[in-house]
Amino acid sequence: MKNFILLILILPFFSFSQEIKGVIKEKETNNNIPFAKIFFVDLETGTIADDNGVFFIEHYNQNQIHLQVSAFGYEKLDTIISLNSSQEIKIYLSPNHLEIEEVIVTASTGKLERDNIVSIDKRKLKELYQNSPISLAEAISNIPGVDQNSTGAGIGKPVIRGLSGNRIVTYSQGIRVENQQWGSEHGLGIGAVGIEGVEVIKGPSSLLYGSDALGGVLYFIDERFANHNTFEVKAKTMFQSNTLGAINQLGLKIHKGFFKINLFGGYTSHADYQTPDFENVYNTRFDEKNIKMAIGFNVKNWISSIRYSYLENNYGIVEDSIFTQTFGRSFILPFQNIQNHSVSFENKFFVGASSLSLILGYTSNNRKEFEDNTADEALGFLLNSTTYNLKWKTKEFFSFLHFVVGSQGMYQTNKNSGDEILIPDASTKDVGIFSTINFNFKKLKLLAGYRYDNRFIDTRFMQTPDATFNQLNRTFQGQTFSAGARYNFKKVVLKGNVSSGFRAPNTSELLSNGVHEGTNRYERGNNALKNERATQLDISFDYQSDHFSFSINPFYNSIEDYIFLAPADTIINNNPVFDYKQTSAILYGGEIGFHYHPHKIHWLHIESNFSTVIAEDKNNNPLPLIPQNRINSTFAAELKQDGKLQLKRIFIQYMYKFRQNRIGQFET
Repeated sequence: MKNFILLILILPFFSFSQEIKGVIKEKETNNNIPFAKIFFVDLETGTIADDNGVFFIEHYNQNQIHLQVSAFGYEKLDTIISLNSSQEIKIYLSPNHLEIEEVIVTASTGKLERDNIVSIDKRKLKELYQNSPISLAEAISNIPGVDQNSTGAGIGKPVIRGLSGNRIVTYSQGIRVENQQWGSEHGLGIGAVGIEGVEVIKGPSSLLYGSDALGGVLYFIDERFANHNTFEVKAKTMFQSNTLGAINQLGLKIHKGFFKINLFGGYTSHADYQTPDFENVYNTRFDEKNIKMAIGFNVKNWISSIRYSYLENNYGIVEDSIFTQTFGRSFILPFQNIQNHSVSFENKFFVGASSLSLILGYTSNNRKEFEDNTADEALGFLLNSTTYNLKWKTKEFFSFLHFVVGSQGMYQTNKNSGDEILIPDASTKDVGIFSTINFNFKKLKLLAGYRYDNRFIDTRFMQTPDATFNQLNRTFQGQTFSAGARYNFKKVVLKGNVSSGFRAPNTSELLSNGVHEGTNRYERGNNALKNERATQLDISFDYQSDHFSFSINPFYNSIEDYIFLAPADTIINNNPVFDYKQTSAILYGGEIGFHYHPHKIHWLHIESNFSTVIAEDKNNNPLPLIPQNRINSTFAAELKQDGKLQLKRIFIQYMYKFRQNRIGQFET
């Protein structure tokens, strides 16, 4: 281990570089454009041209480089150029007197947003935090089609088009996040420190992400490195009156030559939540400690980064309806303590016009629950996961065709450490292979893909005074596909996509046998459960003019062998018993929205969207925990002023949630 750490520390100093000069010019006049911004997509860093429009690339040895270039008054450019150390790079920008949308490259697919066939909603975190959400899960619930199920005390589980928990796969630092997400009272497991934005894929995404991506994917993007030969220091603090909550963050970014490093830290503390009646909900207090580090380097045709993060959360557990007049902050029984360690090693190799990426990851999730005293854990889980993600993108054939071939895998162990046991000790092995074929014509883009997955679950025989857990050895297999098309008109983009997904039942659904305190029910697993299988049809229509945009995105999702909890008319340990069962289900609905930016009132932005999901089983019974219909509207004024102290934005947001009359048959 010491040798591995030493290798990580010295690798950046064995990087090699060359210096290539570039200049930004105006296309019509050939004049140089000063102070243009240049971002190197693969390196996650950038630079700024000087007053003569000149910039340098000192640390790049690839044959090609992916650039994004922007300058005030010019159209933003996204391009891939060939490098030759003996030549000066000339980049031409076209004048633009109208506002256009930002050029977006999605991290989850590596494509320009305008080239993606699958609809991906990408948002910057600073935009999602403008309305001061209490948690990261609440922040992303502002995205159309995304909501959260909250059990209080800062715990929120994201919901994408009615599906949540193990049906949603979450990525951070380029690796899969595993944190016992089967629990209703188990939160997102990611801190906001060092996060630049999030991408949301709505609907089955098993083709690229394997089992569990049946409902969608949350892909969190780390902050980019500082511009070349610069350093940045930033601090942020927020205060929330409902909980007397203090959110504090500090960041340092250094980029010198070929060496890049990001350091972030944050601490959040919330007291008990206050209701509109000025009463405090007892034991809803929570806190968060977050540290994140990233080191980036490159050696010839190899770009790499190493990332580490530590996240610790304490959450109070609300068991009774008790209200007080004081704001409690120190933790009292019962409460949860969760510690997460994540390490990722991301690599990208360039071989001619093709590329190979490999991401290795390790996560450790230590979840403890204290009920009677802080010396002994009532519940304890230690979940360790090792993952790999290998992907090869071929060169382009016939100027319109390329292939992507890949494999993903995971080895996971879960061990109990508390007095009580809800699920037995278990190990899980995942392996999947996939391939896609991509056709890129001038206006038409086509994609088709196939994937095969295998999951093996092995559990131990365990026994407590209250329950027995039999040994289980089961293998689950899944085959998924995706096919879609995208056509670009002048101002309209049409997309259509049919995708399938599968989800193997988790250990809790198979073998759970105990009281889940956060939900106040006794859950019993069913070891005969089969895979869930989903097929979704997704269509989108996007209109974009200079000052007005409109989009509509309906979907229809059919799920076979949908797993759900049903009451058993039995009481154990003073808690109602619920059993896991399966049925067929359908979910349909979509999102519709617009953004208006008047030409003569440049500072005004009017934006509104409507989200709806209808979910029911084969007997037309509504599914439980489905978010209600929602309208989210914002009126914003963007103010540009000179001077060091600036008022940049004023906004009014109004969110209306309709009454949810379609509740599940056994929902409380």
